[in-house]
Amino acid sequence: MQTSGLRVIFVLTRFPVSLAVTFTAFAALVLSPVHLSLSSLIPVAGIFLLASGASAFNQYQEWPYDERMERTKKRPIPSRRITTAEALRYAMMFIIGGMLILLYYAPPVCFILGFINLMWYNGIYTYLKRKTAFAVVPGALTGAIPIFMGWTAGGGSLLAPEVLFLAFFLFIWQMPHFWMLTLKYGHEYRNAGFPVLTDFFSEFQIKTIVMGWMIASSGASIMLVYFKILHLPAFGFTIIGLNIVLLLLMAYQLFFASIMRYRLIFISANLFMMIVMLSLIADRFIIG
Repeated sequence: MQTSGLRVIFVLTRFPVSLAVTFTAFAALVLSPVHLSLSSLIPVAGIFLLASGASAFNQYQEWPYDERMERTKKRPIPSRRITTAEALRYAMMFIIGGMLILLYYAPPVCFILGFINLMWYNGIYTYLKRKTAFAVVPGALTGAIPIFMGWTAGGGSLLAPEVLFLAFFLFIWQMPHFWMLTLKYGHEYRNAGFPVLTDFFSEFQIKTIVMGWMIASSGASIMLVYFKILHLPAFGFTIIGLNIVLLLLMAYQLFFASIMRYRLIFISANLFMMIVMLSLIADRFIIG
């Protein structure tokens, strides 16, 4: 395949997002009761393929909306770098490949969760986005379910406190991200035909809500320390320190900065999530 073709697939599958989803599932797998080995990592590959296929299928579903927005009009389908039939074919290849891996190499509950997440994201959430500006709330479940997938792939129980707290953190963490997208791209979503939160709230109200969700996300991450899901004090103090820095940065950018640097906020929030996950992984490897 030519480099241009690989680049198209990279964008079509939203590779960085799919990789981040897979990383959270991997973190949950590491925390699970499984003894890590090469074979125990096979379900993670299935989760990655499934996430990639779901993203590709979502772009197939929404390309008429994508071509109306500056933010998304350069995606492969609206930019005509790939046909809808080709995009659908790639989406199905990734989805079927991912589901087959989960079917044969993961416990049944992990396979079922993968199917549910696919239906939730490409069915319910994608439909709700066109009907209500509050679709972001049920939509955030699609980011939390991979945590359960990684955990159950390692033989963990769905009701174990560790996975419940971790999934709760991922669910809450996504909410400020969604609301920030509304602040930055709300006019584009409206022009494309999507209902937007700015139809219900002023800019200041949305900023206040974003800050509220950030505080909630911060509290959820500290719960991982308080309930000793994260054991080593060094990692605990790191998470607490990062929370203080992130909240101060968010407060300044939202309410005091003359020009809000959205990219800085997005990068900081994503980096925070990654550090939390890396801390959990390192903590598990150190304590054994």
